[in-house]
Amino acid sequence: MYLKDKIKDFWNKKPCGTLGTIPEKIDLEYFLKIKERRYKLEPFIKKIAQFEKWRNKRVLEIGCGIGIDGLEFVKNGADYIGIDISEKSLELAKTYFSLNGQKGHLLLSDSENLPFEDNTFDLVYSWGVLHHTPDTQKAINEIYRVLKPRGQAIIMLYNRHSLVALQLYIIYGLLKLRPFISFQKLFSEHHESPGTKAFSNKEIKSMFKEFRNVEIKNILTPYDFRIRKNTYLPIWFRKFFSSRLGFFTAINASK
Repeated sequence: MYLKDKIKDFWNKKPCGTLGTIPEKIDLEYFLKIKERRYKLEPFIKKIAQFEKWRNKRVLEIGCGIGIDGLEFVKNGADYIGIDISEKSLELAKTYFSLNGQKGHLLLSDSENLPFEDNTFDLVYSWGVLHHTPDTQKAINEIYRVLKPRGQAIIMLYNRHSLVALQLYIIYGLLKLRPFISFQKLFSEHHESPGTKAFSNKEIKSMFKEFRNVEIKNILTPYDFRIRKNTYLPIWFRKFFSSRLGFFTAINASK
């Protein structure tokens, strides 16, 4: 099985945000609980995405998952298209949109081969997705291609120099008597879908070298302070750590 097929299979079995739990009967309450959890753990998404800013603008979301952020763009009046590699994620996203009285434009597609013409979108948004595709640079090049001149990219990628990376090293490196294992291998084999990557700020800067006004910001997240599944240290604990150790790297750039 090719890597992309393995990635697709992973997210079909565990669409982002569902924690692998999908009931037979899906209602709006199911999605609202996922939405509540998402924005409780990652409240900075709303500030960074600025959903209300994109009214009447053409927006592409790469890796729309089950549609939580996508619906926020639509409710704020964006001309929105969401794509995902996972059929199950798209099925759930369509259900979520329908339960909210929205049709949406949700397509099965690959971030490395976008089915859109050059200079199409005012915004390309992708939150925690491009580090999963095998050729992240190719996906970034595609984003640049489909953006309009002066269009904006808002992307989140995983930070290799993070507290989450340290957790992975302790659990799957030191405790497994593999002290020389690379962070690349740790993420690829032990974090989410097969082949997951994480990048340094220097690497990200190079990857976005064709863009203008590139802003790179590391964000401390609850995942950096996870004790065990769904249990995190109090939010005040973060004040003792530099944001550069945050698991998320938010990139804001223009064409």
